[in-house]
Amino acid sequence: MKKRNDVDLIIFDLDGTVLDTALYIVLNYVHLFEKYHVQSPSLTEFVYFSGPPLVEIFDRYLPGIPKESLLAEFEAFSLKNSNRFSSLYEGELDVLAKLREVGYRLAILTSKRRRPTMDNLSHFGLDKYFGDILALEDYPHPKPHPSGVEILLERTGIARERAFIIGDSLSDIECGRNSHIQTGLVTFGLKKTDDIVADERYASYADIERSFVL
Repeated sequence: MKKRNDVDLIIFDLDGTVLDTALYIVLNYVHLFEKYHVQSPSLTEFVYFSGPPLVEIFDRYLPGIPKESLLAEFEAFSLKNSNRFSSLYEGELDVLAKLREVGYRLAILTSKRRRPTMDNLSHFGLDKYFGDILALEDYPHPKPHPSGVEILLERTGIARERAFIIGDSLSDIECGRNSHIQTGLVTFGLKKTDDIVADERYASYADIERSFVL
């Protein structure tokens, strides 16, 4: 096995990319809408709540409710229930191990806050694979702004032309474009992705392995 000769750093999104959190995210938002007596969106809309920063969703769907209250409520529910209602993807741990073994540096760039991020990674045994983890509080502007990628490039000392970002949403791909790095879109979630243009597309972790482990 060996790595590609054009990539040294692979940056992964968390929700919908490293963890299947679709069910948990829907349940967390449903509990907020019920708590504050706001009409819930459809399930189709809920699917796309994963990706954008929480404050964007709060501004659009729960205006007038103090954001700090919503954030605290969301995080408390996450710490209690996220691991119960989330899961790894088929073959994922084996692929991550191979990526590390052949010499890639792996990082997480997520719009999730740090406490629930670290709780997820620790619970599923993922923290050992990722040398760099940036949660929402760790970079100044959320995706698709390039600030998170720029911090990772500076921290790792890896040139942007040798960096790659993998995610499941338009904000991940636009973040990569805005950072001028290569992009990969996972398509194994519930979101419709036909109109998202990325450098590569992956229907499974086996596809990711075929792209990066030669």
